Amino acid sequence: MPSSLTIRTLMGSASCNAPAMRVALLHNTSSGSEDHNDEELIDLIRSVGGKVIHVVSRISDLTAALHEEPCDLVVVAGGDGTVGRTACELSGWEVPLAILPLGTANNTARSLELPMRLKKLARSWATAQKVPFDLGVLDDGVQRTRFAECAGWGAFAQTIVAAKRRDSDGGGTVRQTLRRDRKLFRSLVRKLATRSYKVEVDGRDCSGDYVLVEVMNLSLLGPQLPLSPSSNPSDGHVEVILVGDGERLALERVAKSGLPDSSGYRVERGGHVRIECDDALLHRDGHVVRHARGTRGFEVRVEPAAVHYLR
Repeated sequence: MPSSLTIRTLMGSASCNAPAMRVALLHNTSSGSEDHNDEELIDLIRSVGGKVIHVVSRISDLTAALHEEPCDLVVVAGGDGTVGRTACELSGWEVPLAILPLGTANNTARSLELPMRLKKLARSWATAQKVPFDLGVLDDGVQRTRFAECAGWGAFAQTIVAAKRRDSDGGGTVRQTLRRDRKLFRSLVRKLATRSYKVEVDGRDCSGDYVLVEVMNLSLLGPQLPLSPSSNPSDGHVEVILVGDGERLALERVAKSGLPDSSGYRVERGGHVRIECDDALLHRDGHVVRHARGTRGFEVRVEPAAVHYLR
């Protein structure tokens, strides 16, 4: 895997004799509301000294292409879903990742404090460092699955289900979509009944009745909700957000203002989380998972430095 010096040399190849950095481009053309075609993104990568070897739209095609001809960098052009799934699929690979944020929320890029303007971001690769990025591993007793952003139960999982029913036409601008989703989340936080969850974080008993339980790797959730401002995806830990009946208003205020303030609800930090509940609905990086009714146990562990991003 190239060091930051190698990245600088390869991306600046127009002014030296070093070969251009070989790039694989994964482009999800359905992300957000941005209209970027493959040719525009290829031209952007070439303009900063990269040589595009592979262009694919599916993660399965990406891994097949990398096996056939390895690259120095994988550029992921898409939203949080595409970025997260790619990171989970490439866990343990040597090749670093770079993000071109084309989605609605772009929580991963924002948590990494990347520029949102594509040209500025691409130019920054020449002097970028490779930063480690942890992944979570969720074990539901049947299978283990990775997640990049968060996994949880309660109000946000219910928000995803309600938003899909409401937005079958997929209309609206990015700002309108974010505003609607935040409003929907607040309404569910307000009216959703609490459930009993047995929660253990690094051996500490954090059990209680909650309206929301989220295991967060990033500081942002869903429609750019800053629920866990202390989260650092490079520190080998996750933050567990626990919101009970008495903390609803605090969570609503954060969701309405968009300002990070976790002082009004419980946040627990750790590397090993156990959860037992009869809540059959959970989400993993915004993907809804439904289990059979009945009490089930879950475990979350951290896979440290599973991938590396350019920043």
